[in-house]
Amino acid sequence: MRKVLLVLGIAILCLPMLFVTWLLLAVRWQKMDSSTAHAPLTLRQAVSSVILQNASHSKDPSPALDRVSRLDPDNALAWRFRCSFSAQSNATPNLKDCETAVKLDHAPVDYFQLGRAQELSGNPCVAEETFTQAVTATSTNPQPGYLDGMARTALRCGDIGASRAGFEAALATRQTRLTQPKWSQSDLLQIQKNLLADQESLIVIYHRQHDDTLAGQTCTAAHPNWKVCSCNIDAKGTASCTEAKSATPPASTHLHSARP
Repeated sequence: MRKVLLVLGIAILCLPMLFVTWLLLAVRWQKMDSSTAHAPLTLRQAVSSVILQNASHSKDPSPALDRVSRLDPDNALAWRFRCSFSAQSNATPNLKDCETAVKLDHAPVDYFQLGRAQELSGNPCVAEETFTQAVTATSTNPQPGYLDGMARTALRCGDIGASRAGFEAALATRQTRLTQPKWSQSDLLQIQKNLLADQESLIVIYHRQHDDTLAGQTCTAAHPNWKVCSCNIDAKGTASCTEAKSATPPASTHLHSARP
């Protein structure tokens, strides 16, 4: 009896070591995926979690993400990662990856990434609705990047009122952030760069709405040494300004409605 208990005790003590060994082998050897796929969900999730952690440090995480998608198809983090990586590595992100991430989690960042993918795929009006969902999901503390996306696509679709509201909200949020002491120098420079982009977009919008006084005030805030800002917006919704010699600013480029 004592021998039986001793053997059982040793076996119990060895179980954690055996599990860790199996986990390490399952993570490292792709050949084990077929057998791992039949393991209980909790074990597959454990393997997928380690694979994802390793993939985050890889230049090309695609093979690792493909493995996770096979082992744990409902892993929302993996699909979010796939969507993000496709946006970084391709001119046009993979819409299906981004759509799957939204279906699995409904997180604001997933809506934002899907909206960006839709915008880059040439569907700005669909993207406006998706960006709006990202903003709505963070209504108590909307991210300025989400607001920018909504405002930019709204302008491209001819919804100038929503565009103005979005850019103004993003601008106010960034101005508040500038007063916070927690930012590094690189963070501050990025906030200032984005803030300037919001201001230049608003100058175009104010001129289109014939609010020249507010356009002039925004120009002075954005470029204190300029007399007049001459601003335009390209087909992708990106604004740019130059100093105008004339006291009367020229008409800015108008974006036609892209709505069906």
